[in-house]
Amino acid sequence: MLTAKSLCKLAGLPYYKYKSYVDNIRHKWKNSLRSQLGSKPHSFHNARAWVYVDRLRLDRKVAVERGWVLSRNRNKALLWREGLGRMEWFETGRVNIFVRKPPTKGRLWQLFCNGFSFTRLIDSWVVLEAVLKNIRTKGAHAVWETGQRQPHLVIDLFKFSNGVKIKLGDLSHPTGIEVEFTYPDWAEKNERLLKQFMNLMKTAYGNELPLPKDDSYIS
Repeated sequence: MLTAKSLCKLAGLPYYKYKSYVDNIRHKWKNSLRSQLGSKPHSFHNARAWVYVDRLRLDRKVAVERGWVLSRNRNKALLWREGLGRMEWFETGRVNIFVRKPPTKGRLWQLFCNGFSFTRLIDSWVVLEAVLKNIRTKGAHAVWETGQRQPHLVIDLFKFSNGVKIKLGDLSHPTGIEVEFTYPDWAEKNERLLKQFMNLMKTAYGNELPLPKDDSYIS
């Protein structure tokens, strides 16, 4: 991670005299496949997803009796925690799912089934299969290990626009570069509003939606 100039300064060598030599040694060291000193592969250690369940048919009071815990927050969310991860169930019917590594689809479905199917909150395989198909991935955390402690730095400039946040030197991964990428909230809201609008139009006009006779709508 250090440049030739920084290495010469640490070694007490004249930079302009040993620049080419140090840079050549540094290049061989980083690209040595035998010592595996090249770029480290990333690893996903967290993944997030969400889905909506029927808030009229599922009884939240019964869920508390079967293992769910009522949060102390004002949103009155129900929490489900276990080895695979955790879930947050809100009064609106939204369920946020957090899966620990390795965040595979099987572990994601298993976590949801543990909280809703095995507790008999959802006892219909047809309903369960429909909900599992509607689970949407929200984002994940990926970590690249550098082998040395990084200075603490958080770059959240693109968090709102692109859903990307970069962290260095945090407590969970002091020697890694952590990248959090999520589906932006504004994009999710627009997608949900568009779906509601399309359902409304289909209810009003059926499968044949009215279009202008000319091409003015294109411009």
